[in-house]
Amino acid sequence: MATAKDIIAKAKEFIGTKEIPANSNNVCFNTMYYGRTVSGAAYPWCCAFIWCIFQLCGAADLFYDGQKTALCAALANWFKQEKRFYKSNPQAGDIVFFKFGAGGNWTNHVGLVESVNADGSVNTIEGNTSTGNDCNGGAVMRRIRRSGIVGYGRPAYDDCTGATSDYPTLRVGSKGATVTMLQQRLTSAGYGCGKIDGIFGTKTLEAVKAYQDEHGLVVDGVVGAKTWRSLIG
Repeated sequence: MATAKDIIAKAKEFIGTKEIPANSNNVCFNTMYYGRTVSGAAYPWCCAFIWCIFQLCGAADLFYDGQKTALCAALANWFKQEKRFYKSNPQAGDIVFFKFGAGGNWTNHVGLVESVNADGSVNTIEGNTSTGNDCNGGAVMRRIRRSGIVGYGRPAYDDCTGATSDYPTLRVGSKGATVTMLQQRLTSAGYGCGKIDGIFGTKTLEAVKAYQDEHGLVVDGVVGAKTWRSLIG
């Protein structure tokens, strides 16, 4: 699985890439996404650029659960469904969603957060942008963004929120502070596990299985790295 640094490093390799000819949407990211050369207004490519980066890093599962979408709103709604969509406190490696102009979907442009500035603005790497046209500019560029942001999708990177590999595997019979944290996370996510007492019993097991089932995880009731990665947002 990739880290945020892996994704950012790969995106940086493509800064300066442009569609040829201008205003054609004929660009390598679209060719990779569609499996053929395409051009025309029907093929905006900011989201296809992000999809390609995750593919090239061997991290397809972190983008739309390994499926394809070139639609910003579909990707943003998936992050919401996964409970990994945030409206504040961006982090490096987040996928940042924008809304420019009136009408259409609630988000129409997407980029990657490279870093966060002290004033709250974010340094981004974006496809299909330019200083003259934010969301259809035809190039991969670094931008500094302060406005137009509607939220951030946070992929479940290996290095997300302090290395989930550091958390112990929990199962029925486990006890202690980490179980208490698990129970708190489950409860806040809407999966009630009864009394928060630091004891992994039947109700906690049922909550874990329900969570795993609804988040596309192996339903075994064991809280290992993948379940922790999903829970810790």
